[in-house]
Amino acid sequence: MHIFKPIVILLCIVCSAIFLNACSHIKEDSEMIIKYLDNRFGKDAYTIKKDKYYRRWLVTLNEYPDLIIFYTVSRDPLSMTSPSIKTNFDEIFGEYIIEEYKKNYELGNDEIFWEIPINFIYYTKVRSLEELKVPYDRAMEFIAFVSEKHPMLIDERLLNIRMDIDGIRLKGVADNDSMIYLDISEVKNDGLSIAAYEDICKELTPKLKTHSDNPNGFTFHADIGKSFILGSDTFEDCFFKNLIVKQGTIEELKNIILQPGEISNAYIFKSDNQYEFTNITLQAKNLSDSPCSLLEATIVKAIIDDAKEIYIEPVWIDLVFDKRREWKEPYEVLGISPPKTEQENMEGVQYKNIKILFEMNQYYKEVKRITLTFL
Repeated sequence: MHIFKPIVILLCIVCSAIFLNACSHIKEDSEMIIKYLDNRFGKDAYTIKKDKYYRRWLVTLNEYPDLIIFYTVSRDPLSMTSPSIKTNFDEIFGEYIIEEYKKNYELGNDEIFWEIPINFIYYTKVRSLEELKVPYDRAMEFIAFVSEKHPMLIDERLLNIRMDIDGIRLKGVADNDSMIYLDISEVKNDGLSIAAYEDICKELTPKLKTHSDNPNGFTFHADIGKSFILGSDTFEDCFFKNLIVKQGTIEELKNIILQPGEISNAYIFKSDNQYEFTNITLQAKNLSDSPCSLLEATIVKAIIDDAKEIYIEPVWIDLVFDKRREWKEPYEVLGISPPKTEQENMEGVQYKNIKILFEMNQYYKEVKRITLTFL
């Protein structure tokens, strides 16, 4: 009994300390939020009250009496950083503006929505740059609406708009990967910066894809750049896969002419990142009945050196042995037998509509080279 009494007293002291500390923080938090709101909106521009159930404050701006925004103070006892104010202001106002806009304006089949941290996303599906003019004008109408009716969003740097364009095919990507992301509005220190339609067209026109994918093409993806489609991608497409070519420039190579059925020299593509060591060597073939530029020829052979992994449809394959996880021979992963004849050891074994050859490192359990040849 004598032992129990001091424990009870100690618990009471601890609970009292916690309660007093909490009360102290509530007062500090309230003062901190009010000071923040005064600086941001002005002293008489809002009303504020403490939430009955949660440690947060509910704020209503005089200009927007129907909107309730919550503010709270975040404290991390394990961090050396100062308390910070958290709020859902951006989300509340972003969604409200969209709702108000849709009451008076038509978007057709387009969509506009709010997403943190981008701000507004305007989605449209078109087939050409000419068709893009209509949704672009709608986006400009939205900007004009916000600027006139709700200029506070610009002051709060919340009128950044990304246009997501579906349906326009670009060089270097597959037909089913047709999304283009453009920042068409950005709030900067000196005001609103808006991308002109003419500038968008000027940027995208050289990148437009002029041919459809071959449905029989074969897709692979090394650990650099983007996916390649043997038997479908043109040599020019390879310049739009975030890689650089070691021999010459696109301007120099476009003057090379291939005769019908002729295969080009080998050209090495690599990443511009000095810490990525994979090389992709490509050859293209003129599959037409008349002479064509190297840029118009179709890639039919790829040699990948020093990659750590590779996607060969439909699977990713680890090329370097790692004792921490199960490792399978690449041929086993693809469900085919390794080369058995001298010819297969030179050209590779057939897998779907290509021939594939994995060459192992002489000293380590890893694949040093993969050769893919379109049939």
